[in-house]
Amino acid sequence: MKPKVSVIVATTVDGKITTSDNASSKFASRRDLEHLLEVRSHHDAILAGAKTITNDDPTFTSGPRYQDIRQKQGLPPNPIKCVVSGKGSVLPTARMFHHNDAPAAVFTTEQIPNRRLRELSEVATVYHVGQIEVDFGQILRILADRYKVQQLLIEGGGSVNAAAFQAGIVDDLYLTLCPKVAGGTNVPTAVEGHGFTLADLVDLELQQHQIIEGEVFLHYRVCSR
Repeated sequence: MKPKVSVIVATTVDGKITTSDNASSKFASRRDLEHLLEVRSHHDAILAGAKTITNDDPTFTSGPRYQDIRQKQGLPPNPIKCVVSGKGSVLPTARMFHHNDAPAAVFTTEQIPNRRLRELSEVATVYHVGQIEVDFGQILRILADRYKVQQLLIEGGGSVNAAAFQAGIVDDLYLTLCPKVAGGTNVPTAVEGHGFTLADLVDLELQQHQIIEGEVFLHYRVCSR
């Protein structure tokens, strides 16, 4: 069975996920971080892109409060940690590879250099899921078959989010709209890639919304395509 896939992202009102000085999503509030950790606590596995791992260097280790939430649901204390890195740009020294009793997986392509493949194989299980581009269908099959993942949370960035939507695997979107304007022609947005035509736009249905001190927390369901 296909895992349920959710995308979570915080953006400025103009859709940016970082700033011109590459400050990542530090424009978001503490409440948004708590929201992220809460949503994470209900998922078996987390998947991010190499740029997100490089810029934010997350551990994906749950704090005691969220470990308790996970254990009450019958989940391990920490989620499975996954990164998409088509050419192996993610470093083996990234904190996501630090031991925390949760498996780490790298999804890459045949474009990865042999040296980096050897380095990453020492800290994670590496899967080739494409010749030139990562095949998200293969990723889901591996996570379901080998890790028994039922709920996958994608934490971007824009290229990974775009590829997931393009592959048609996304079921839910959690979007925090922060009351900021970042601007910048080349500043990354929540969903990048080649874009969709008018006929192929991804339709969303609003499930929940909440406004806290000017931040808007939105939960959308992806409509069947």
